[in-house]
Amino acid sequence: MQTGAQPATRPGRTLAAVILAVVVVLMGTTILNVALPTIQASLGASTTEQQWILNAYTLTFAGFLLVAGTAGDRFGLKRLLIWGLIAFALTSAATGFVGSPTAIIVLRGLSGIAAAMIMPTSLAIIMRAFPAEKRPRAIATWAAASGAGASFGPVLAGAILSSGLWWGSVLELIAVFAVAGLVAALRWVPGIPGSGTGKLRMMPVLGSLAGICLLVLGVVHVNSGGWGAPGTWLPIAAGILVLAGLLLAEVRHREPLVDVQLFRNGSFTMATVALTIVTLVVFGYLYYTVFYLQTELGFSPLKAGLVLLPPTLGSMIGAPLSRWAATRIGARATMAGGLALMTAAFLAAMTLGKDTSIAWFMVDSGVLQLGFATVLTPATTLATSTVPAERSGAGSALLNTLRQLGGALGVAVLGSVLWSSYGSTMTDHLAAAPEAVRQTATKSLSAALSTGDPVAVTAAGPAFLDAMQLTNLVAAAITGLALLVVLLVRTKRHAAPEPELASAAS
Repeated sequence: MQTGAQPATRPGRTLAAVILAVVVVLMGTTILNVALPTIQASLGASTTEQQWILNAYTLTFAGFLLVAGTAGDRFGLKRLLIWGLIAFALTSAATGFVGSPTAIIVLRGLSGIAAAMIMPTSLAIIMRAFPAEKRPRAIATWAAASGAGASFGPVLAGAILSSGLWWGSVLELIAVFAVAGLVAALRWVPGIPGSGTGKLRMMPVLGSLAGICLLVLGVVHVNSGGWGAPGTWLPIAAGILVLAGLLLAEVRHREPLVDVQLFRNGSFTMATVALTIVTLVVFGYLYYTVFYLQTELGFSPLKAGLVLLPPTLGSMIGAPLSRWAATRIGARATMAGGLALMTAAFLAAMTLGKDTSIAWFMVDSGVLQLGFATVLTPATTLATSTVPAERSGAGSALLNTLRQLGGALGVAVLGSVLWSSYGSTMTDHLAAAPEAVRQTATKSLSAALSTGDPVAVTAAGPAFLDAMQLTNLVAAAITGLALLVVLLVRTKRHAAPEPELASAAS
């Protein structure tokens, strides 16, 4: 993003404060992953409810990012960051004490709105606080923290649940971190005044949220009805129509909430497609590998979280490595390399089984995280460099909207591939089983094991592993398509790249 704002006098402290806020938000996206089996046992959450517990957060997060970005530009970035952290702490604390899956879904949705106030603001503050020559390093640090925050969520949740505390205690911890972020923001983030301009148009926000929710509703319905069921394709078709109508209206509006013109820039398109896709597959991967570790392999929540921790080294290495690579071979080649690594990691994950060495799982996950970080940093730098300073909040919001939309669709799409394949296989195995056993066992792996039926228990593990192999193949195909987009999209060549693009533009 181009910016003429005065840099902060102590940008290091400012960076620390916004990174803490971002870590809190992204921990919130994954901290309930390892808690899903516990929530299922404690509250009787179905497979569909479990997907919505994760997606309610990411959907409202994505849906309100655009208006939150505009609000930051209008009312001031620090003010919106403070409001977001307060709301996030309160909603997270409240969620930990509810007693039904529906209540969790509603409150997680409210937490997502609070997260939307924090995420784009953090990146916009970095763009204002750092001089152009130091901005790429700050963005790389921000990107590394983003990956680490999402990765550390399951570890902390696993440690808490294994200590015997109730499932909601993981959200109380998130609330404590949010309060710490609030204190840091109050002390270290400079007051960046708002422009006082920009309309907070809620109709496009609600329209986009409705369209996205319809898409996810249809995809999640695949678990129970299949792709040909009206409950699947009707919501998907309606969601596409709503979003298409919204885009047409925004193109004609004098002050569009979604600046579609940005996508005429090949660099912006290439970067945002890559960011959306890698977030989609990584969020989906974190969703279904938890069931592999805890239900198929029998790991405790703590052990599952600890197994997911070493692979985060790949993310920590990938962020600075990608910045170094982008200065030498360009952003396009760096992102292509990251996507190639991710594709290879998903293909290798198809070999995972009941007796696979856990060391192999961690190495493969580490390669996946390395590829993810190798895409994330240069893509973020490349995309943000195209937006002018007065629209920095809205530009950051659009970028993060697509990332969060990718996360929601990742859980929905890859989760539906997993459970629909599993259910189809189990239906074939249980053709002669009692109706009650068949209906229960086809819902999920843990449900099949709970029936006590010998045929269902014997068939469940292999059926889940077959479904997971198919899901990894689909994820590999998705990252492979993103690789083609990065390689084939045309970008304009600039005679003299801007300072902040010098380390990212190809």
